[in-house]
Amino acid sequence: MEEFKLSDDVFEKIKDFNYWNLTNKQEFLIDKLILNEELKERYKSNGLCEDCKQPKTDRKWCKSCNSKHFQQNFKNWTSGNNEIDKLIQKAQLNAKENLKILEWIEYDRFENVEYLAKGGFGTIYKAIWKDGYISEWDFENNQWIRSKYYAENYKNFPVVLKCLHNSQDITVDFLREDYVGQQIPKAQELYKLVDNLYDELYNSNYDDDSEIKKQAEEAVKFNEKFTSSSLPYNGTTLLYTTNPQAVYTSRLLDFKNLPEPKNAVDDKDDDNSFEYLEAIDFTKLNLDKNS
Repeated sequence: MEEFKLSDDVFEKIKDFNYWNLTNKQEFLIDKLILNEELKERYKSNGLCEDCKQPKTDRKWCKSCNSKHFQQNFKNWTSGNNEIDKLIQKAQLNAKENLKILEWIEYDRFENVEYLAKGGFGTIYKAIWKDGYISEWDFENNQWIRSKYYAENYKNFPVVLKCLHNSQDITVDFLREDYVGQQIPKAQELYKLVDNLYDELYNSNYDDDSEIKKQAEEAVKFNEKFTSSSLPYNGTTLLYTTNPQAVYTSRLLDFKNLPEPKNAVDDKDDDNSFEYLEAIDFTKLNLDKNS
């Protein structure tokens, strides 16, 4: 597919513009000079790359330049699995922003690795990532700038690691599917879902009848009831934890006639004890909708 680029003549005419604060005259000139709509939108949103002089694909990201930086480094790393290597390389070459790249990270770049839990497909650990994730390219020093920011700046960047069982036999198809065989949504689809959720959250401030606002109010009432109950609890922090990277949408349900748990073990102190849960037909459960 043909890739459209700005000509040197167009670049010379617009190189000194502040893309985030164009005058009416400059805006008219941009519309006249840049005929390709994608290029025009990229310029107005992100400005020009100081290296290749083309519109960037994100405010701090140029796909054309950064894909070359990644490609030049392919020879310096390998996961040991050719299929995984190709998957990571493809993501790096196609990334239009830093949040869409994959990266192979050697185990020695993690520290304070601690066991969290074990499941049917792998074991979960928490750790500190020494370097942090790739943020943008440093043109002056010719290297990646890394960040340890996620909602706040971390001195020690926390991450979750998963050790997959039988990972030496992993395939690309496995990586593209979740554990029940359903397709994992693409990054752009997931972005749209989260973006729509954000819009709904924002609009709920002005709509008293919105579904998401009702659920938020239910959660507040539950929290107030929980912290003021007769349980041995004196603080203001809730007794459950949440994952800052997850989006929670749930209702309070009163489940009755639940079958006896099938994963109970006699030795609760044995971290290696694990059994699969028996499938439950939730359509046959008695749910109290008034709770």
